[in-house]
Amino acid sequence: MTVTHVAEALDTLVPQILTLCKAPGMSLAIGVDDQVVFAKGYGYADLAAGRPMTTATVGPTGSDAKPYTATAVLQLVDRGLIGLDEPIADHLGGLRVANPHGRREITLRDLLTHRSGLGTDLGFCDRALPLPLGDLLKKVFEEGRTDAYHGGFLPLWATPVGAHYQYSNVGIALVGYLVERLNPDGVPFPEWLRRNLFAPLDMTSTCFPPAQHPDHVPADLLARRSTGYATLDGFQFRLPQIHAGLYPAGTALTTPSDHARFLLATAGGGRLGDVRILRPETAAAMVTPQAGRGPDPDSAVGLVWNVFQYGSPGYHVGHGGEYMWGWNQVSRTWPDRRIAVTASVNQWDLGDQGSSERPSHLAGRLVLDVVSAWVEGKDPRPLRGPAAARSYVAGLIVGDRLTSRLGISTALTDRDVDAVVADSVVAEGTPWDPDAFGAAVRDVAATDGTLPSLLALTRQQMPKHHLALVRRQLGVPFLGAMLGSD
Repeated sequence: MTVTHVAEALDTLVPQILTLCKAPGMSLAIGVDDQVVFAKGYGYADLAAGRPMTTATVGPTGSDAKPYTATAVLQLVDRGLIGLDEPIADHLGGLRVANPHGRREITLRDLLTHRSGLGTDLGFCDRALPLPLGDLLKKVFEEGRTDAYHGGFLPLWATPVGAHYQYSNVGIALVGYLVERLNPDGVPFPEWLRRNLFAPLDMTSTCFPPAQHPDHVPADLLARRSTGYATLDGFQFRLPQIHAGLYPAGTALTTPSDHARFLLATAGGGRLGDVRILRPETAAAMVTPQAGRGPDPDSAVGLVWNVFQYGSPGYHVGHGGEYMWGWNQVSRTWPDRRIAVTASVNQWDLGDQGSSERPSHLAGRLVLDVVSAWVEGKDPRPLRGPAAARSYVAGLIVGDRLTSRLGISTALTDRDVDAVVADSVVAEGTPWDPDAFGAAVRDVAATDGTLPSLLALTRQQMPKHHLALVRRQLGVPFLGAMLGSD
């Protein structure tokens, strides 16, 4: 499959994805080897102004910037200024960080694998500009509480060191503080990133400021930033600017094309073209499982990166992030193939963030599925247009309910199917193709009614990435194996 194929698929599906997710716009980029081979903006960067989303639009990364912070500290590891497995307490000056649950001291590897024992937090945000990083961290550890509901919801220290994976912004902010204290130039964290990561990789539209504010962000970048929207069904809100106090955990600004260059350097063993940002063995450790993330054996954590299906042909790493209250970004990299994709969306859905189906990442995840099909050598272009696709999947569901789901052996007749088609009431504006709907009902009825037959039919008729979109359009995101879930 060529880049043209995935570009055609994205041009067809991204507008549908934005409509489904009620997201104003998306900018995305795909990189192969040392080059960004596709980049495009869809929809709007600002609805009121009618400003389109383009490849030059800058977006907040949220936690998708954590790999920047990890790379920065690993550059210091490469210089022998800190070891992955030595206690961080030796490098924190007057800042006291000790897990009260004991077991042992915290190491840099613990922080980078989210196994320091620190609990989950929300970044210690405020509408006021944040304190200097060291001052804020001192306040956090002296008070001994997290931020959600003023410390009454999540513990600062959740487990002994090394006991469990527990995602922590405080932990990654500590990594950024180590970079600030230990870098040989004696410069602030943002300047070290600029000199040693962004400038070498020619990421000219990227910065990692303490706050997304005119005092800290170049005027050109701030002018190109998309407008963020907080959404609930039927609503799009522009909420006041929020600043994350633990800024090394995710306040960067970038374009997808810039970020894709970083992803390619990660996939390239720490090298992009003639530029090297990490030693090969250090870069390899970032994308190699260091510890588990939970019960799923195919999911692990490297050094900040989430690692999936390691050792298999589908091996890839990824991360994502959200920035309050209006943006999200997701990224995926296939190190063995040196392919990367990233997508930035100017939306934060205010729905339940605790579910595995995080609504704020849905648009980006659906795009990752399209690109993943292309990486796997499949043609990502949909086999049907929007009306035929939705109607066909609806027909699969109806056909299943009339036969296989209840174990009914009495055959559906053509007259039965024609009656269902004729009597269907379709809401105004809903894509509808009665021929595709009827064909799907008949296709299901023609199988032997077993799950293998239904799976084979579905996979033949609907590519998995397109099916994932249509299922959600129909309001059945958790539809079972009869529609091809693996």
